[in-house]
Amino acid sequence: MQQMKKDVPVDSIRFSMPTIAIDAIEFETPTASSFEGAPQFHEDEWGQLEFFSEERLPEVQELLSALKSFEAEHRTQHGWTEMYAREITRAAVGVSVPDMEQELHASPRPAPILTTSSHLLGHVKHGFSLELGTNAYLYGLQQDEQVTVLGASLQGADDRLLTTAFFKLNKKFGLILVDWRQQFVLAGVDENGQFKLWRP
Repeated sequence: MQQMKKDVPVDSIRFSMPTIAIDAIEFETPTASSFEGAPQFHEDEWGQLEFFSEERLPEVQELLSALKSFEAEHRTQHGWTEMYAREITRAAVGVSVPDMEQELHASPRPAPILTTSSHLLGHVKHGFSLELGTNAYLYGLQQDEQVTVLGASLQGADDRLLTTAFFKLNKKFGLILVDWRQQFVLAGVDENGQFKLWRP
């Protein structure tokens, strides 16, 4: 017996996260050697956790405030009716890949491989990855040896690996850490060693 095909109304579709980054990313086909050791994650995870130079804090706070309002407006019981597209002007973060390797004792890995729900997109062209520990990575984009995107991926890893990295990168290079999905920014560390956390 032939089953009836049911069309899903467009307005019933829900997104599983409230925001994504809009970056112009190019891809390269992995080789057998480059595939080994490269972190892999869904394209929507790109930049959900990311570092910026501290002078961009006011811009980040403005974006977080806009995201909070947008997310609340489009939230439903089973997801979001729309996603907030973050269009951010990319500029040098203020730290190099060798700087981070040395400061964090991180291990260089091939550029990250982004995926969709059904297939691999490839290595991020001009990308890099640094392994902080098991399933914990920093990754991003370089232009003329300047890091312009610096994200973090914790694939079930211990959160302390990232908080330790933040502490060191903030102290040495003045970087801030944004969690777009959870809508907060770690803007520094106070004299008691406590994180300066800001929420909209």
